[in-house]
Amino acid sequence: MKTFVILSVFCNVLFYFGSLFSQEIIHVNHEVIPQDLQLKDDLQNYQVITTHVNSDLFGNFLNKMQVKGEYTRGLPDGMVKWNNVTVAMSMQSATDFSAGEQLEFMENYTYIPSADMMNEKNFKSFSHHSAFAKNLIWDMMGIEGLAWANLKNLELNKPFSAADFNEKIDIAGQGFFENRNMMLTWTGRSEWNNELCAVIQYQTYNNPLLYDGEDLLMKGLSHYWGNIWVSLEDMQIEHATMFEVVTAEMKFNGQPDSQVMSITRNIEIIKKK
Repeated sequence: MKTFVILSVFCNVLFYFGSLFSQEIIHVNHEVIPQDLQLKDDLQNYQVITTHVNSDLFGNFLNKMQVKGEYTRGLPDGMVKWNNVTVAMSMQSATDFSAGEQLEFMENYTYIPSADMMNEKNFKSFSHHSAFAKNLIWDMMGIEGLAWANLKNLELNKPFSAADFNEKIDIAGQGFFENRNMMLTWTGRSEWNNELCAVIQYQTYNNPLLYDGEDLLMKGLSHYWGNIWVSLEDMQIEHATMFEVVTAEMKFNGQPDSQVMSITRNIEIIKKK
C-alpha cells in the first residue's frame, strides 16, 4: 500500500473533523467477503464473445473463429436463455470478423443451469457448429460456478483450493474434460458498471481433454485462467474474462494423418444495460 505524506496542517484539520463525527464511523473489514451477501437473481442480460485462434506449434496463424451470443438469466423458475448466437470464421489474422452465421437452434434455447446440462439428451436439436454452441453454454455455467460456489470462503490475496471443481466431466457423451487443481484468489475490490465488486481470479493448468465428434478426434491439454467481477451489492456478475491455451493432437475424418495444433480462446462476458 502506498504511503502518502500529507501536510501536518491538513492532518490536524482531518483529525479535528474526524473527532466530531467519530460516532458515525462504521468499521468495515476489507479482508473478508460480507457473509450476509445474497444473490439477487433478478433479470440480467449479457453478451458473451468467444474468439478462437488456431495456429501450429510455432504460433503460425492458421485461422480464427468467433462465437457470440446473448445470455439472459433471472427468468422464472431459475431458467436462463440464449438468443442471437452467431459463428463467424476468418482465414486472415488481421481481418475483422463478419456478422457471422446465426445458429437457429440456439434461438430462445432455455434451460436450468445444472449438472444435467452435460447430458447429451439436452442437445438433440443441435446441428452444425454444435460443439461451439455447447461450449458457450458450459463456459457460462463454469464462470457462474466459479463466481458463486466459494465466494464467501475467500480471504483477500490468499489462494483458495476450489477442490469441488476438480473432477473429470463427461461432455455430452463425446469425450471428457478434467479440471485439475482449480485455484481461486480474491485479489481486491474494483468498480464495474458503477458497482463495487470483488475481483476473483481463477486459474487451472494441465487439464486433459478428449473430444470425439463432428468428424473430429481431439486429444490434448488445456490451461485456462481469468477474472470475474462479482457485485458486492447483489452478487451478480458484472464482468468476466477467460483466457485458454490448448495444445492438441487433432485428426479430421478423411485425412490420413493427425496434426498437432495450438488453440487459444479469449472469452469476454459483458453485462448489458
